[in-house]
Amino acid sequence: MISARTFHILVVDDVILMCDFLYKVISTIKNCKVHKATDGRTAIDILASETIDMLITDIEMKAPNGLELLKRLRCGALNNPHDIPVLMFSGNTYKDMVLESLSYDVNDFLAKPLSADGLKKKVLFHLQNEKQIRDPDYYKNIVYVPEKKEAKTAEATPSAENYKSHVAIIRTVPAPEAKAPLQLHEDNSEAEPQVLVMWPENSTTGFHQLDRRMLILAQRINSFYNLSLKQSKPIALAAELKRICDAIDYLLFVGKKIQNTSYNQGVFWSFFNDRVGKLSDLGQDLAKINPRYQTQVHPHLKRLSNWWVQTINRPFVRSVDESDHND
Repeated sequence: MISARTFHILVVDDVILMCDFLYKVISTIKNCKVHKATDGRTAIDILASETIDMLITDIEMKAPNGLELLKRLRCGALNNPHDIPVLMFSGNTYKDMVLESLSYDVNDFLAKPLSADGLKKKVLFHLQNEKQIRDPDYYKNIVYVPEKKEAKTAEATPSAENYKSHVAIIRTVPAPEAKAPLQLHEDNSEAEPQVLVMWPENSTTGFHQLDRRMLILAQRINSFYNLSLKQSKPIALAAELKRICDAIDYLLFVGKKIQNTSYNQGVFWSFFNDRVGKLSDLGQDLAKINPRYQTQVHPHLKRLSNWWVQTINRPFVRSVDESDHND
């Protein structure tokens, strides 16, 4: 069930009739507000001025095309969270463009012709099911090599055994997407990951984007915690430490944008500002530690855990059922 808040969805297609079709169909979905653009430049302007929760774009347009929009978004070059769902569609897409889109973790491809019912099901599915997206720095390092049909990055490419794409060109609603396991270790160990912090089941802040940011922060903290238990190499710990700091920055960014457009929730935002103020201080301290030394790592993990326990309670979170009832 989608919460009662409004989701902002941007549709982009240089064929005006298709753009109007997307706009009209998605506008019939409850709690969805649709923005439309008939070219990539207008889409970039909208992404710079509006908080968008999902991007649906044709892949083949005059520059910037849908692939370029996806690249800029995933690299954090647009004024929106880089990990929002991105759905692409095209009737005659070159295989190279499809493969390159996969390297930037496009959430789904929509095959033309689209039915109204099929489109609505796709939108609802991707609003309710999160795909794990890497940090912007990962995408900035991608160098796509068409003749080899592969994407190379500055960091080691995951083996076929450890990496599986969750994207497929399909016409029906896919089965619920399995969460990608946290990449905890540098070897092929299948040790059960440990959980230091946890987002309560069936809980929400009342804001979808904040929920997503908190979930990602929890993933980053738990991943760093497990690397620490594994006594991984300092370079791996440092990379994961940076991801925690990035997750904190995005949480602050999203919270500020939502707060500027949210009213009548003074108690919530007062608590939020107090907690993220402390989290910001924690993030600055984290950025200074040397992960080579466990004596520095463990106290900061404890501080993060304590912050989490003190934060995940009222008025910051409440049950989803209660939130739906109140809204």
